[in-house]
Amino acid sequence: MRQPTQPWTLARLAGFVADQQVIGNDTNDIVRLALIDTLGCILVGANESITRDTLKTVSAWGQGTAPVFGTNTFLAPPWAALVNGVAAHCLDLDDWEIPGNSHPSAVIFPALLAAAQQRIISSHQLIKAYIAGFEVIARLGEAMNFEHYDKGWHTTSSLGTVGAAAAVSRLFKLDTIQTTNAMALSVSMVGGLTRQFGSSAKPLHAGLAAKAGLMAASFAANGLTGQADIFDGKRGYSELTAGVDDERFELAFKSLGKELALKKHGLVVKAYPACGYTHRLVDCALDIHQQMNGQIANIKHIKASLPDFHAAILPFIQPKNRREALFSVPYCCAVALLKGRLTLTDFETDSLSDTKVQQLISLIELDIKSPINPKLNYDPDQPDWLEVIDANGKSWRAECAYPLGAPQNPMTAPQIYQKFESLSGFKPPQSLVNWTDSLDINLSTQDLIT
Repeated sequence: MRQPTQPWTLARLAGFVADQQVIGNDTNDIVRLALIDTLGCILVGANESITRDTLKTVSAWGQGTAPVFGTNTFLAPPWAALVNGVAAHCLDLDDWEIPGNSHPSAVIFPALLAAAQQRIISSHQLIKAYIAGFEVIARLGEAMNFEHYDKGWHTTSSLGTVGAAAAVSRLFKLDTIQTTNAMALSVSMVGGLTRQFGSSAKPLHAGLAAKAGLMAASFAANGLTGQADIFDGKRGYSELTAGVDDERFELAFKSLGKELALKKHGLVVKAYPACGYTHRLVDCALDIHQQMNGQIANIKHIKASLPDFHAAILPFIQPKNRREALFSVPYCCAVALLKGRLTLTDFETDSLSDTKVQQLISLIELDIKSPINPKLNYDPDQPDWLEVIDANGKSWRAECAYPLGAPQNPMTAPQIYQKFESLSGFKPPQSLVNWTDSLDINLSTQDLIT
């Protein structure tokens, strides 16, 4: 077995998770807004059939103390984490992060809120636990991507499970050895392939990751152990799933404990209810809709350009249902061009069969490019672009490097509050809107939705 020049990967991460004290107004606000955004996603997702069917399944196994948000049901914490994670991710409205290419909040918050049960948790405890989980996901993503994701691993599961274990370990105040064990145990619970996109399995990945992270931390708290070197060396998780070498981890961990990954990378908050890889082109379509003053009846041809690794997980040209439409560039662009919007109602059955939308889809040609810099998820030197040509040969063009909601083009706090209200039907709780670093607000899980 290889002897590392540094401690094993998970031990190094666990040292940060157990000991990190960094907190400030910038990270505080990111976590606060992420929680508001995620709760909105959970509350609207609770009404979806995939969430209801998941709840029906696990409810048969008994009740408990942890709330399933948007319902009157309380379950054992692992099952509540599972259902809330499914609800958070089922409409693809939840945030994501770039280095891990995962949906961190849909995994971390359901795990933390279920772990807290009816206990009072402070804002500082919640922030530090979230930061710990995000740090693990992002640093592993820096080291393993895009090789890991390109092999077909859905990182919301394959990295998110480990991040959730780290977050709950921090909330439980586990020491470095226990936290290492928690993350090591969580590796035995990962799964999730991108080939499942467009089916019920994708949101289940988020819920299962939240459940598994909570269980792994609970197991470790009670003495169960895993191999600290599970990520490292021959047949380690990194080699098996990414094929990257030690130098990548050394580079990723260079700023561990010095600069927070959350501050460095931020979160991509979703302005539209579809896969984030459609969003640059959606912004282009909305731009052209305005340029044309909504007069698009005379369109003859549409060309949409995007990188190949984005197109690879957007395979649906003529989507047959909502889940496929969430991963369809032609559908999302057609709706945005036609209506000047892309909202949840635009993924309902009537919209999917709209003849005008179908006509526009038939005019769209995808221009799939090899990335200039494959290490960048959004390359400012290679923006997505959309071109529309009418029957008279007149053309309109728009390009977008960073979609609305990206850290470089962020949604404002009022926009996020409005998103929450549009999803939940009520304004976000004032206890969250007014949450500041200097005010140590005590929040029970029920306070979050009342």
